[in-house]
Amino acid sequence: MLSKRSNPLSPRTFLSGTLGALVAALLVIVAMVLLGEYTKTRGRLLLTFLDLASFCLSAIPPSALLRRGRLLPVAWTGLVASGAGFVLVATGIWVTPDSDAYWKTTAIVSILAASTLQASWLLLLTPVRSLVLRLLWAVMGVSLLAALLSVAGIIGEIRPAAYWWVVFLLVLAGVVGSLALLAVALRSKTGAIAED
Repeated sequence: MLSKRSNPLSPRTFLSGTLGALVAALLVIVAMVLLGEYTKTRGRLLLTFLDLASFCLSAIPPSALLRRGRLLPVAWTGLVASGAGFVLVATGIWVTPDSDAYWKTTAIVSILAASTLQASWLLLLTPVRSLVLRLLWAVMGVSLLAALLSVAGIIGEIRPAAYWWVVFLLVLAGVVGSLALLAVALRSKTGAIAED
């Protein structure tokens, strides 16, 4: 096993990747402005760097979970999904495959990356109260249901707006629940610090 210091899958590595990709994207924008020309290649470079930044960002919580040695299947799934998502989207940017199956696969892998990002982030919280623990599992359940319905909708090519409204509301509930958990976790930490 790699030491924490030399581990290439550490959160610091992915944070550096995110910041580096954003700087590279900014440089591409500056080049376009200075040269006064938008080309297909520069546009693809810009999208590739933004893609890299987003998938590096999505790998930070799974890598933190991996570093803690907790729930390793979730951590590894998140890292693999983030890497595969980057490769699929970047390939789509440069090769532009004209295949529904390719883009469906890319969407499913991207949903998996986003879902494991949220699950890893929630699992990094260490709630002590049973009510908070129940909320955590409820948020994870709602988010998992939203991800499963999204994947089923993509595979089954479900078109009715009502179906996608349900998915949207589940995603919204997952986001609001995650923010509520973050607020509770921050409040608990500040309360513990104040007591010291």
